[in-house]
Amino acid sequence: MGVIDTEGKAYLSDSKRFADIFNYLIYGGESVIKADKLKELDTTQIAIPYGSNARVPVQKYRDVLRLWNAMMDDNAIYVIMGVEIQAKIHYAMPVKDGLYDMIGYSRQVEEARQSYRTKESVKSGKTSSDTNNEGNLFVDEGTLKIKLTDEEFLSGFRKADKLIPIITVVVYLGSEPWDGPRSLFEMLDVKDDRLYAYLNDYRINIIAPGEILDGDFDKFKTGLGLALNVLKHQKDCADKIIEQTNHKRVDIDTAVFLNRVAKLGLEFDETEDTVDMCVAMENRMKKEQIIAAIEMGRELGISDEELFPKVAKKYDVKIEYIKSVLTELVCN
Repeated sequence: MGVIDTEGKAYLSDSKRFADIFNYLIYGGESVIKADKLKELDTTQIAIPYGSNARVPVQKYRDVLRLWNAMMDDNAIYVIMGVEIQAKIHYAMPVKDGLYDMIGYSRQVEEARQSYRTKESVKSGKTSSDTNNEGNLFVDEGTLKIKLTDEEFLSGFRKADKLIPIITVVVYLGSEPWDGPRSLFEMLDVKDDRLYAYLNDYRINIIAPGEILDGDFDKFKTGLGLALNVLKHQKDCADKIIEQTNHKRVDIDTAVFLNRVAKLGLEFDETEDTVDMCVAMENRMKKEQIIAAIEMGRELGISDEELFPKVAKKYDVKIEYIKSVLTELVCN
């Protein structure tokens, strides 16, 4: 896993930023999904192996997975939400995401099957057309049991059962425009258009910084909006975007994420809770000037013993800082 994938997963695992993603995707930035209503889920997925010789199931891991549980219009809402982080374009993304979603639904069916076994399910001898699935739970000698029709017993799933919907979004953090397929249909080699009526499509949801309008970054309520804005403009005017923060402090996670992913080289104290990005940028420029001054002094034959105090005084820094900067320069 590369730096962008690793940093992106850590950054977007925060519940507030996770909620921010889906509020932007589904509700146009309205704060409908609350961070405290998100429950972390196991990201491990078991996939059915391909091929006759593949006897061992393949274990896959989703990047970030949450269960949203809330009340809306007096109705309980349950939605499983997943984030897949991409540092590079994936030309089979519809298949990858579709597989994850179907595995998620398959797991729910299996959990239902297991729950009925726990409740000591009993075949009723009726078919699904003979029952409306109401009143099938009963207690027998202190044991909770459930009546299942023959079809339900075979399926491990009752006629009235419902699955929790799954929504997956791809957060693409790469620098190149996404030119990969956004639906399964785009990947299929279909020679007869009449086949489409009998084929099932799968469309991916994608958030890519380069596709977000400049005026829409304000729809994000966390530092994620600034992060995506800087990533969109990292090749041309990232510094200008930072200047527009006008010394407004940003959470430390966003500052660290941008420094590592966009390689901004900002100078700030990572032990602080918030960062003034404008000051961090000024510190970077001062650091660059110090390095240039040292290099020029050495080219002129000035010794470090004479040079360091002069540079320290000019830029109002300690000699120890100059030495640490030069050590960092050598290590990199």
